[in-house]
Amino acid sequence: MIVFSFLLFFSISFHPFPVFSQVHPSLENFNLSVKNEAEILYSRGQYKESIEKYKEVLKSEGGTSYIFRAMLKAWKAMDDLSSAEKFLNNYQVSASTHVWYALGYLNYLKEDYPNAEKSFEQAIKMDSKNSLAWNNWGAILSEKKHYAIAVKKVQRAIELNPRETIFVWNLNAIYKKMGELDRFETEYRKLLQRKSKQRALTYGKVLATVIRQKAFGFYSKGEVDNTILGFEEMLKIYQEIDDIKGQVPVFFSLGLLHEEKGNIKKAQEYFTRVLSINPNHIQAKEKIKPSN
Repeated sequence: MIVFSFLLFFSISFHPFPVFSQVHPSLENFNLSVKNEAEILYSRGQYKESIEKYKEVLKSEGGTSYIFRAMLKAWKAMDDLSSAEKFLNNYQVSASTHVWYALGYLNYLKEDYPNAEKSFEQAIKMDSKNSLAWNNWGAILSEKKHYAIAVKKVQRAIELNPRETIFVWNLNAIYKKMGELDRFETEYRKLLQRKSKQRALTYGKVLATVIRQKAFGFYSKGEVDNTILGFEEMLKIYQEIDDIKGQVPVFFSLGLLHEEKGNIKKAQEYFTRVLSINPNHIQAKEKIKPSN
């Protein structure tokens, strides 16, 4: 039962669905923007409906690279990039950095890297601050094994938007392809020393995710002690970047792991730490109830 609880909590806590991702009869009762509705529909797997909502956003607010990216991901999930191509070809708006990005991302998803690269380059010529274009251009160069140039492109994307985790995740992936397995963590430590708070925060979140995946791998093999070590390492990172929200599921998971090992006192300490941050944490409250 403890094993099941850990697996379930692990999945929910670190892969949270939006609050509305469960099926609801209607979104009308919620005060949501059209963009929020589109995101929720996508999270439910209602890709066609999400695309229609994004089209409304295009009409009311105009296109951005992020909106086009979300639409293209939905078409990709439907295995219908032909409809995406038809839509973009008929999109009655003058060329912009966002349209060029959309064309590039479409070709990227089709693995037509030469045309994708040309489009991303054109998007950047029109707006040198299009961070998504820089990032995807770097991803293509990585596929071509031009790692040094790829790193520079992605680093430029991070400079423009240091809060975007997908850019930092991409950079870490390129370092791995280069065989420089410690480079990402080394950069993270340097960011901490330089007190580059925002970039350290994003790097830390990505690093914690990498460690989490390794820890879960240990757990799936029954190596609870190594799993605990992984979660303790995650906790240290969340504390270094002062991510209180990230610490809550780690404390609770450590409680479950120690409970599984029969170390009830230690488990109770971790459940208490959860409640010190979030007094309304239902699962932690249940765990510290005295047994009758």
